[in-house]
Amino acid sequence: MKKKVILLTLILVIIALFLIPVYQQKTILIKSPFLNAYSLLANPAKWEKWRPDLRKIMIADSNDITIKKDTNSFLIKHENDELEVKYKGNKFEIDEVSNGKNSSYSYSLIPVIDKVLNKTTIVVDVKTNAINYLIGKFEAPSFSNTHIDDFKNYMETDSLLYGFKIFKTGVPENFLIVMQKEVLEKDKFTEAAKILATLRQYIKTNNIKQMQPVIAQFNENIKDSVQVKVGFFINKEVKDGNGIEFNRMPKGAPLYAAIFRGVFSKRGEAFDALKQYFADHSHQMVLLPFDTYLNDKLPVSDNDTINIQVNLGTFPSGAKAAK
Repeated sequence: MKKKVILLTLILVIIALFLIPVYQQKTILIKSPFLNAYSLLANPAKWEKWRPDLRKIMIADSNDITIKKDTNSFLIKHENDELEVKYKGNKFEIDEVSNGKNSSYSYSLIPVIDKVLNKTTIVVDVKTNAINYLIGKFEAPSFSNTHIDDFKNYMETDSLLYGFKIFKTGVPENFLIVMQKEVLEKDKFTEAAKILATLRQYIKTNNIKQMQPVIAQFNENIKDSVQVKVGFFINKEVKDGNGIEFNRMPKGAPLYAAIFRGVFSKRGEAFDALKQYFADHSHQMVLLPFDTYLNDKLPVSDNDTINIQVNLGTFPSGAKAAK
């Protein structure tokens, strides 16, 4: 009788170990502002961007994915798999079924309070059973089913988050000559070509050395006009004249840049990425963006394929804008 009681007790204990819900917790620091992380998690359309498994499904079978959104919740379904997200305050509760396996976990987002507010702490809680919890005491759990490492990698990798690899560089030279002209939209490429020809003749006539590939701005104005600006970094100081402006530049002053290879009309994607990067990192823009045409020639149409470095200037570290 006593043996039966002991055996029954052991069976009940084993059953309890598998049935009693407990939580495992992991805290991770993400180098991204709280609002960026929050807005990404609250948008179901963004999940396929940062989760490789969802991105793979979207590429292969996007027509069979359904998204149902409600107030503070959404449900993503694909065949027999489901992902349900409920959020309130700073907490996101996630329940999913993937390949026949159920998992429940949550992300709690906490802003890191410092001068720049560009980091977020995320506390991950995973619902499991007592037996797995005890195993975790001897072998650290991976938390791979929570995809928190995928989220961290996405938020901290510029080429994933912004669509471009953004890098810090500097104003390459001290001396710059430019010409600018307001022209009709339809004439912007022919007029830019004329300006470039004038500049090339100028440096040839005056024994000036071009130090970098040609740079340009095509800034749209109101109505149907564009402010075209073309220039060269050169090796020496010259005087203004004949429509050519000389600029003394702060060589080495900080620039952030992104490489764009594609159709001219879509180059704004790189500028938008840089603007978002500046907003996320609390940089102030001090120069209008300018493009360095790495093959040293300008486009001839909106559909022309270009290879450019889009540049955006900011203040040196520690410097502040004048009031």
